[in-house]
Amino acid sequence: MITVIHGDNQVASREKLTQLLQEALQKNLEIINLEAEKLDRLQLETALLSNQLFGQDKLLVIDALHSLLKSAKKEELIKLVINASSDIILWEKKSLGKLELKKLPTNATSFEYKSSKQLWTFLDSLQSGSANKNKLLQLLHQSCDSESSEFVFLMLARQVRLLIQVREGGLVKLAPFMISKLQRQAKRFTLEKLLQLHQQLFMIDFKQKQSKNFLPLAAELDLWLINM
Repeated sequence: MITVIHGDNQVASREKLTQLLQEALQKNLEIINLEAEKLDRLQLETALLSNQLFGQDKLLVIDALHSLLKSAKKEELIKLVINASSDIILWEKKSLGKLELKKLPTNATSFEYKSSKQLWTFLDSLQSGSANKNKLLQLLHQSCDSESSEFVFLMLARQVRLLIQVREGGLVKLAPFMISKLQRQAKRFTLEKLLQLHQQLFMIDFKQKQSKNFLPLAAELDLWLINM
């Protein structure tokens, strides 16, 4: 059976994957992890065939198969997965479209984890020296209520990195309309300010991992935003 875990809320989707893997270990299943980017037809066929030859129950976990660039290889791998009789978990870092889900077997199970609208509104509203800090704080609090503070932090760091790339004129692998939106937002910051914000986020992350922060992560994000 195929299980698909997808959506841009990668913290929640990874938690679901961890839960399913723990359940598999309790059933004494052997777990085989495969990265789609490094996978070829022979490797996938070998992994699928090993189930049939040796009779040992196994679980294949394939990372980001649908995120591969459109190619004959991608279509070939997806076809092998769809026609396989093995237990397979597909973890995807984005939400799959209706057409992609429709191609899966009818008994496939799908778990989708989306980011909240409040979070995207918050990220799009960021600007240097904003006079409307109260509104931004409200959006931040709403985001942390609907998502985990850890996920909000990850998305915030990602947004700042993207803005730095755009400000420097670097290539960003996103849809054209998203790049245009980032370019407009990047004009609200100097490159120096973006680098400073990124460094501050790095230090928050470092202190959290070293347990050196006196404040919870949500409170650290409040201070970061107030001082932005």
